[in-house]
This record gives sequence, structure tokens and C-alpha cells, in this order.
Amino acid sequence: MVTRRFVGALAPYSSLVAVLALSVAASAQSPKPALPAQSPPASSEPAPVTPVEVAPVEAATTSAEQDPQQSDLQDATPIYGKVLADGARLRCWPGDVASPPVFEDVLPKGQVIMLGERENGFRCVLLPLGPIGYVSKRFTALADDGSVETTGTKVAFRYRPRTSEAPVDQLPKGTTVYVLGEQEGWFQARAAGVKAWIADQDVEDISSDPENVAAYEAFVAETKKAPQARLDAIAAEAKQREQDRIDMDAVQVVEAAFLSEMKKPADEQRLQGLMAALTKVEAGLQKEGSARTAASALRKRIETQQWVNDAQVVVQEKQPETKQAPRVMPKDRLERFEAIGWLRYQSRIAQPGRYYLEKGGRRQYLLSCNTGRFDLSLFVDREVGVIGPRRTPLGETVSTLDVERIEVLGSSR
Repeated sequence: MVTRRFVGALAPYSSLVAVLALSVAASAQSPKPALPAQSPPASSEPAPVTPVEVAPVEAATTSAEQDPQQSDLQDATPIYGKVLADGARLRCWPGDVASPPVFEDVLPKGQVIMLGERENGFRCVLLPLGPIGYVSKRFTALADDGSVETTGTKVAFRYRPRTSEAPVDQLPKGTTVYVLGEQEGWFQARAAGVKAWIADQDVEDISSDPENVAAYEAFVAETKKAPQARLDAIAAEAKQREQDRIDMDAVQVVEAAFLSEMKKPADEQRLQGLMAALTKVEAGLQKEGSARTAASALRKRIETQQWVNDAQVVVQEKQPETKQAPRVMPKDRLERFEAIGWLRYQSRIAQPGRYYLEKGGRRQYLLSCNTGRFDLSLFVDREVGVIGPRRTPLGETVSTLDVERIEVLGSSR
């Protein structure tokens, strides 16, 4: 008990403990004569035995504190490798089964990668952002910039979106998840540190010459493109929404001024200035956005109101007085007709029949209708008033009146 407390008290001073341990070990191995047996209570303090058993353990612990997991890091130091198989699939575990679970990643032949430790005939593959897998959205937090982090202490990382299968790995809280896409309640993503495995015969170690280093850096850059493209798209959408909000505010300023003008009488409204201001605002709007649609609708409202105002001004203007000759009313309403009489029809042998106007038993005019507007046969034996030009054909004793208008005044029974 005394020795254990002594060593525990000096545990922070690792170098001193190591020296003491070595000295005790050396003394234990030196050919010294055995110590004489002590009188009771000899069992309460076995001084020669306890330091020899405790000191090496404390020394090993101290060495580990100075360089934790040194042996593991030496074994897992990544080296460059090249894929030998065409379209190599990465396994989730280094197990030799008939149908092993595999990640969605497919490595082409000749791809330069980073390799880790060996296990069961397989080689660990250290992808730049980890292999493609799935993380449940319920255990993640989505930031405004689109970045995703785990919120649980041991969030399952799966090679496909199923909860009925064992997870490939468990991610600590706050682990960054590099999202590639979304599928229902899952993020398709990569997580750095998740291991993948490839058969030993499908990969070979290569040197870290400049050509291989450049090839691996190109692979890293290509791997980062998809998650970065998603973040860039989210940032662009956020920027567009912000710009659209600014544009909408500018349009609403003009709209507020228009509503203020609408409260004034029509002759006091000044809409031309608003149209000029709106034109200036439209010049700075995004090509595609709700603000441009709102500006177009506002322009139509202003134009319509301007048209209404102009129409009201025209109506309210005093019409100029014009002197008109007094209209001479006819003494008789029948005076407007060129001729009045009974319309008759005369048929002739081997010649077309003709219509004429008869009054007092005498034939006054022959009738024709060159426009074809009236069917004179419908007015036969009716008293009619006729308007139209007159002409006297050669060889005729009766003038012909071309009917332009005809009204029925009476009919014979």
C-alpha cells in the first residue's frame, strides 16, 4: 500500500517514475543475497516484491501518455496506392462473404488512393471525405449555409438507407456530414474517417512521387466537387432571395407613392413621375424574380389610371360653341321622297318585265334597283315612297328612277 501511494503521487512526473522503475528492475535482476525473513507483521508490507510488479506497469502507462497510440499510428500510416481492378467496389467491412455489403463508390482502374492497415486479406481505403453512405435527417442539424452536422452521440452511418441493418460506423456528435443529395428522410453523404475496404489483390502500394501525388490531389478535388456544388447552389439561392427582397422593397416604394397619388383628385395626380421612377427601378431588377412581376403589374395599374385621368379631362373640357344653320323642317314628311305612287309590274312578251310607279292612273316613272338592295316584286300593288336619282334613257318617254330607298305607305286590297 505504501509503494502504490508513492508511485501514484509521482505519476505526473513521468520521467522520474521511469528512472525509478528502471533502477528497481535492475536491482531486482542483480545477484544480491536474499534478505532475511522479517518478523511479523511481515505480510503487511512486501517491499521487495511490490515495486518490481508496479514499476513496469507505471512506466508503460507513462510512455503511452507521452505518445498515445504510437504503435497504432505507425501501423495505420497511410501510403499511396493504385487500384488494379476495373470498377472496384469498396466493402463496408473486411469480411470474406459471398455477397458482402458494399458502398456506392466505384473506383476506376488506375485510380490513386490512400491506403491504411491490412486485415483478413483486405486493405483499408481512406477516401478524402469518406465513402458514400446515408445518415438519418432526424439526428442531424441543417445550418443556414447548407452545412450538416450530427446531433446525436452515436449517429449511425449506413451504406444504404435502411434501419433494419447494422450501421457501418457510428459518428460522434458534431461530425460534419458532406451531403450529396436527399432521399426521403435521409441524407446521402460522406463522412470523413469512415473506413472502406478493398481486396489485397485489387490494389498495390506505390511511391509518393510527384506524379502520384498530383493524381491523388486531383482525386481529392473531384471528390469535393459534389458537396461543394450543393453548398454553392444553396448560397446562390439565398443570395437571390435576399436580392429579390431588396428589389421588392424598391417596387413597393413606388407602389406606396402611387397609392398616395390615388387619394388626390384626378387633375392633381402626377403619374408621369411615378412612371419614370418605376422605369429606373426596373432597370436594376433581376431578370427572373417576383419583384419584376410585381413591377410589371404596377406599371399596368399606373398606365390604366393615367388613361382614366386623361378621359376625365376630355369629358370635363368645355366644348367649343359652333354656329349651326337652323334646320328647316319640311312642311310635309312626304316631301323627302323623290316620288310617291303605286308600284306596278308590266310583263312583256319575249322581253323582261318592268316595274313602274303609277299615280292617278298615270305612269310616272320606270323603276330600277341597280344596287340589288331591294326586291321590287315585294312591293307590287303597294303605295310606296321612293328616293333615288332620275335619268331619262334615249328613246324613252318616261324617266327611270333608280331606287336607293323605298318605304311602304299603304297597300291595295
